[in-house]
Formats: sequence, structure tokens, C-alpha cells
Amino acid sequence: MPAQTTPKKSPYARAADEFGKHEERILVLQGGGALGAYQAGVFEGLSAAGFTPNWVAGTSIGAINAALIAGNLPENRLERLKAFWDLVSSRTPELTPFSGMDLMRPWLNRVSAASAATFGIPGFYVPRMPPPAFAPDGSIAALSYYDTEPLRATLNELVDFDLINSGAVRLSLGAVNVCTGAAVYFDNTTHTIDANHVMASGALPPAFPPTEIDGEWYWDGGIMSNTPLLHVAENPQINALVVQVDLFSGTGDLPRNMNQVAERAKDIQYQSKQRFTADKIRQIEELRGALSDVLSMLPKEYRDNANVKKLEAVSHRGPLSLVHLVNRHDTQSADFKDYEFSRATVTDLWGGGRDDIRHVMTDPMACRVTDLGNGVRTFDL
Repeated sequence: MPAQTTPKKSPYARAADEFGKHEERILVLQGGGALGAYQAGVFEGLSAAGFTPNWVAGTSIGAINAALIAGNLPENRLERLKAFWDLVSSRTPELTPFSGMDLMRPWLNRVSAASAATFGIPGFYVPRMPPPAFAPDGSIAALSYYDTEPLRATLNELVDFDLINSGAVRLSLGAVNVCTGAAVYFDNTTHTIDANHVMASGALPPAFPPTEIDGEWYWDGGIMSNTPLLHVAENPQINALVVQVDLFSGTGDLPRNMNQVAERAKDIQYQSKQRFTADKIRQIEELRGALSDVLSMLPKEYRDNANVKKLEAVSHRGPLSLVHLVNRHDTQSADFKDYEFSRATVTDLWGGGRDDIRHVMTDPMACRVTDLGNGVRTFDL
């Protein structure tokens, strides 16, 4: 009788073995305007791999994508993401390849960005008429160049807020209080989420107006921290696979012209907090490990002390695997890439995100793996 062979596992199945050891699956989405199409592509690749998040945290455009995911049933999420990104990129047609297109693409993108600045983006925002300089001080019209009421209508059409508030998927949205300067996370475990909370997370001044919630006014959470990773990782008991999708790259080449100078400065500005967050997590885990070592040296009679028990509770944490994806796709949109919503750019970014996560899920161990201590590992493509 011939020996039976074990069926060879698919790449996605091998990835599932590596990443499936965790109890929770969390998606963390950075802010970045038009670059958020990359996150939609990543989500398409994750869905194909069977990754269904039970917690989504986002800031700015990441909050919009997060609401579209958490606010729809799994079978409808990709459809709703596509509906949103098709809508906001509908002002420009899909480009067909032709000779010389590579040379023309930067100029076409510049025209697209100029259109977004002049006429707004369908389903997202429109310019204020008259401009804010002519509005009375203290009025909402005096506080931004654009009106985001079209976004409210889009969210109410594409997002089921009753589903979000049912708690089927946890949702966290980063914002900042305009008057106190304090960062805040609107979370469906503590708040009843509606379109206002999503809009507050994406209210980047001076383009967009602050959003009022319960008598307080909020701006885009990216002003304080563009990546909501620390909010997710601060719970030491969590046992999770976290997929973090960043839209700005902290590393890059030395600029060669003024356009690249402006782009590089924007990348660093919006990515710097992520580096701070990773360093902070590393420091916390080092302290957690040191605390565990010190507590192990205590005589047995001290173990029942209430304060010692509190320290023991935070001296250990559950395993955490962080798959870190960074959008490094050059759409030739220079420093205006976060408001360049052409159909060609959105399509490129979506495809780039889908391909990047497929690469990770096909061979997770091909990533650069960093051990931050106490079972916390990062996988960087």
C-alpha cells in the first residue's frame, strides 16, 4: 500500500497557522486622505485570506474606512468600500495606458489635485461659498475652507450605525478636543457612534470644520497621533494579531527638488508619531519584563500584598503579533498626494495594498521580524 502524503498547505493556510494563534484580530488604520485607498486594497487581501477583524481602530481617512468595515456585514464590506472610493474618485475618468503616459502622469495628478482644491470631492466635501473670510466670526462657516456635509450623507448611506452600536465589531476612532488639546478615542464600547464621530476624526483644519459632540468640539486625531496603535496595545491582557496599515513612510531618500522636499516633510510629519508609538511599546515591554524579574525575587510572604498583586497583573501580557504595512507606492503625486483623488491614483493604491498584504500572507516569515519582548513581535514588509 503506497504511503499517504500529507496535503501541502496553501500559502494562506501556512500564514493562518502562524497568525491564527491569537484570540483577537485587530485592524489599525492611519490617516492620510486619498492614500486611504491603499488600506481598502489591504482589506481586500485580508478578506481573501479569511482575516475577519473583531476590532477596527482608525484616524481620519482610517476612521472612514474603519466605519465602512465595522458598519457592514462581512459579505458587504468590500462592496461598500468600493462604493466609497468609486464615489470620491468619480470626478476623473480611468486612464488607459498610452505612449508617453508616464511623462504626463505627474501633470495629470496635479490637475486632479487642483480640481479637488477648487471644486471639492464628490460625496466628501465642497468649497464654502462665500469663503470663510466673509463669514461672521464664531460661525461654523468661518472655521474652514470646505463644508463636509456631503460626507455625512455618504456615511449615512454606506454605514449601518445600528450595526456598529450593536458591538458586533469593536470600533475606535481617534480625535482631539479643540479647546483642551486632549486626545480622545470614540469607542462603541463607551459611546453611541454616529456620523459625527467619524467626521470628527477626519476634521483636519483649516480645510475641514470642527465637529460638535455633546457640547465639545473636535478636530482630526492625526494632529495628536496619526496612528491609533497605542490605544490598541495598551491593554496588557490582549492576545491579538494586529494588522497596522500606515499611509506615510517614515523612511525615504534625500529629496532632489522642492516638490520632493515638501513631500518628504509631510511623510515625516504624519509618520513620526508611529515611530514614537513603537519606541514607547518597546520601552513599556522592557519595563514589564524588568518588573516581572523583580517580583519573582520577592519572598513568598509578600505575594498576597494588594499592591504586589496589582504589579503582577501588569508584569505579564498576552502574545501580540503586529503585521506592519507601510504604503511606499509612488503615485507621482508629490506633496499633494493626500488630496489627489484621481481614479488612476485610487486604483493604483488599492492594487498596491492588495498586493502587499498578499505578499505578507504568502510568506509571513519573509518579513523582518522584531521581538519587542514579552511575546510582542512585529512583522515588517
